[in-house]
Amino acid sequence: MSRAILLLFAGAISVLAFSPFHLWWVSIISLSLLYLLHQQNHSQAFKTGYLFGIGMFGSGISWIFNSLYDFGEAPFIAAIVITIVYTLVLSIFPALVLKVHTRLSASISLWMSVLTFAALWVMFEWLRSWVLTGFPWLLVGHSLVDSPLAGIIPIFGTFAGSALIAFLAASTIVFINASKQQLMWPAIGLSVLLMMCFYATGIEWTSKVGERPVKVSAVQANIPFDMKWDKSRRHEVYQAYIDLTSKHLDSDIVLWPETAIPTFLRVANKDFIPSFERQLKDNNTELLSGVFTYEPGTERIFNSLVTLGGELQIYNKHHLVPFGEYLPLRWIFEFFRSIVVIPMSDLSPGQGSSVLTLKGIPVGVSICYEAAFGEEINRALPEAQMLMNVTNDAWFGNSLAPHQHLQIARTRALETGRYMLRAANTGVSAVIDSNGQVMAESGQFVDQVITGEVWPMRGSTPFIIWGNWAIISILSALILLVFVRSRRANSGEK
Repeated sequence: MSRAILLLFAGAISVLAFSPFHLWWVSIISLSLLYLLHQQNHSQAFKTGYLFGIGMFGSGISWIFNSLYDFGEAPFIAAIVITIVYTLVLSIFPALVLKVHTRLSASISLWMSVLTFAALWVMFEWLRSWVLTGFPWLLVGHSLVDSPLAGIIPIFGTFAGSALIAFLAASTIVFINASKQQLMWPAIGLSVLLMMCFYATGIEWTSKVGERPVKVSAVQANIPFDMKWDKSRRHEVYQAYIDLTSKHLDSDIVLWPETAIPTFLRVANKDFIPSFERQLKDNNTELLSGVFTYEPGTERIFNSLVTLGGELQIYNKHHLVPFGEYLPLRWIFEFFRSIVVIPMSDLSPGQGSSVLTLKGIPVGVSICYEAAFGEEINRALPEAQMLMNVTNDAWFGNSLAPHQHLQIARTRALETGRYMLRAANTGVSAVIDSNGQVMAESGQFVDQVITGEVWPMRGSTPFIIWGNWAIISILSALILLVFVRSRRANSGEK
């Protein structure tokens, strides 16, 4: 029983590595405990990883309950059950890490076993990021954005950060238990690796464009959830954004959050856009806002971004949130609609480029959950000279999720060497520099406009060039090598 509690504890404390706690080194402690308990009992590998996963996801994504119960109007018991089931499903991934590691590590050296653990941890994080549309949340590499090891992120991406943490965690246990003779060369190698990461943190991979920075503002109107979707109060929503924006028309670019205009573009064009757009043009300001668009003939509805104050451009969200914006496997999950009430939840995915032009600057745009997918943000690069992300984190309430979501966005800025402007309906809105550091951020549940000066950036980080495929290919080759050696060893025994 004490072992099970320790595993749950090891998983639960991993959440401290992420925002808003920012104790990145706790991820090493967390995975060190997992590796130690795994080494002590290989026969219970799957159970060991599963209990760790329950602790990790049970604490780290507890905000799913808030979304379902507080805002989705799901019955209390249903919200609890769905959150538990989702936690149990996600816990399969760390369980499989240890299960496969046990199979592969029986006939390999101690340090090769350490490398294999790190490789498998990343491979199953990567699988989690795209299986069933993906859930790349709580990737331990995200925590490195606030660490002295952050230099690895613009080179190989978030998954390389996860590999580094998993390797350091397993190495810690080996260093504690190994003899001095076993430690000398590994200690030298590890020291060189860490020094390289420290050095890389100071490298500027991209360079500034233009003679002056661009003044930007993110408008956070803090519209209550019930007001946002009340048609009778729609004009109050419009006016709240207009009033806040009117005080910041000296900005070059203004960003409104996801679905800041809580209706179709064609409706808003009749309600307020023409008169407001004249005000924008008079001040030489361009604005990007979330809105819904409708495709006549196909009856498809999109979660979109639209530019105002300049040439009309529209981006339709590519990566939709399952169960939130569309219902996968409808014939199985149709019952979900009778449990949870989600406005505008039958959307279609968009296609085409995610690059829009504002004030002559190519901008890579993303909506909410899309910022969690590094490869998808990468598609706008190196063309895009800035990044903009809009979201509506009101769904998460006063939970960990808005802070975790901001940290993910910061990682995208660090990976790409681009400034990012982020607008959230209820927070956290932020201006983020090209190193992933927050220059200005809003409070939560307050109406606020944050303003800053950002530089368009050109050039490519190594991650822009090769994306996730570099680190995934390297780790896949390592796992394949270990698999071949394991098969040969087993054949020799027979």
